[in-house]
Order: sequence, then C-alpha cells, then structure tokens
Amino acid sequence: MCLIKRFFTFIFTAHILLMGLACQRKQIDPAETPKALVQQMVAAVGGIDRLYALKDVEYTYIYHDLTNDKKDVSLERYVFDGELSWAHYETREKNVVPQMEGEVNQGFNGSESWMTIDGKLVEDNPQLAKLCDFLRKTNYYWFTMMFKLTDPGVQYKYNGAKTVDGVDYDLIEISFGEGVGDAQDTYLLYINPETKLVDQFLFTVMDFGVAEPFLMKVEYEEIQGVKLPAKRKYVRANWEGEPQNDEWTAEISTNIKFNNGFDRSMFEKPTT
Repeated sequence: MCLIKRFFTFIFTAHILLMGLACQRKQIDPAETPKALVQQMVAAVGGIDRLYALKDVEYTYIYHDLTNDKKDVSLERYVFDGELSWAHYETREKNVVPQMEGEVNQGFNGSESWMTIDGKLVEDNPQLAKLCDFLRKTNYYWFTMMFKLTDPGVQYKYNGAKTVDGVDYDLIEISFGEGVGDAQDTYLLYINPETKLVDQFLFTVMDFGVAEPFLMKVEYEEIQGVKLPAKRKYVRANWEGEPQNDEWTAEISTNIKFNNGFDRSMFEKPTT
C-alpha cells in the first residue's frame, strides 16, 4: 500500500508540475513576448544576416492551382541588398497573361517594376503593371518572409495559444505601420514552441481588397545554413484557421542556388 500511495503521489505531483510549466509558458507579458517569439523564429531559420551574406538566389518557382491543374512556372532571381527581383516565365497557364503569346520577363530594380513580352517593354497597361509589381514584390516576400518579420515598422500582438494537430501553437498577430509596404496586410503566425518555426499562418491580400484570410501551410528546406519556406500551400479560410473549401494552391521552390554573382544591370528597366 505504501508503494502504491507513493506512486500516485508521484504521478499527482508530476501532473501539477507539468501544468505549472504549461501555465508558466502561457503567462507572458503581451507587451514584450510577441516580438521575442518572432525573434526566436527568425533565429531558428538562420537569421537575416546569414541570408544577406548569401548575396543572391536563383530558383524555379512553381505556382500550381490544384483545383484546375494550371501552373505558372518561373525562373526567379533576387539580390537581397535592395530586394531586387527578376523572373523569366517558362509556363503561363494561370495568372501571368495566359492569353498572350511570347516570352515574358519581369523585373523590379528597387524602385519600379517592369515587364517585357518578346523583349518589348509593356507600357500603358495599368492592369499588367499592377500584376507585375505585385508578383515581383510578393514572390520575393514569400521567399524571404520569415527573415523579414523583425523589420522596422512591424507590429506584434500575442493572440493566445491554439492546438492544431496536437501542437500547442503560440499565435502572433503581425501588422504593419503606415507606409510600410504597399498594403497594410494582417498576418497571424502559428509558431511551434518546440521548433520555433511558423508551421502555418493566416494572411490577407489588401493590395487586391481581400480582407478575409487565406491559410498558408509551410514546409522548410535547409540550404547553406538557412531554412526556407520552400513548400507552401494555401486556401481560403476564416480567422479560426478553418479552410472554407478544398481549393488549394501549391507554391513550390526548387533548385535553390545562392551566391550566383548576378550583375545588378539585369534588374534594370529596359530602355525599349
């Protein structure tokens, strides 16, 4: 009986201690800890300094609408200093002028975006100009997002914890100060307390007036000391993180190569 009593006393004490530790992790200072959790996440993916030390990147980007099996496939090139962006489209079935023939290139030189079809600069077309600007900046941002969430002007709020698939995630709401970026989107990060990584997040697309969120799920690939969100898929959702349909889109980055030594003139707007 004595051994049984000691056993149950041990189990009860251990249970109380575990509950106390769990509560301790959740009893946080909402004025400070949200940013600290994001800083831990940025460190977990390698840190912004390590990314910038890699100078530039080239990769193949596959944007795949899984509902209708249409794809846009592009060769993407970025220079991190100045956030320069360039792409050559190999397949254009979904968003990038699928109705038009010809070779499509896009670029962003740090101040303006541009697009050519068969080497001819596309001008006087506001709709194509907006699409090009959105893609050049958004594709770059998705690739580098996890490193940039401690940039100046980012605002943080702790939104409690939520259990998803057995993981007790910390929820961090991200917003942006006025004048930061082209649109003031809202993100809700699900930070895994064990890995410190963002396994999924909710986001708006205010550049196109979409205030209801999408749910993005993320898988990482580690290359040269940095963890990159190389496999992503998203779907329309609500703010509880519940998908509203089964119409997923996949975004896959493959053949990722750093430090290519790109000439910055590649990103400049053509003169003709």
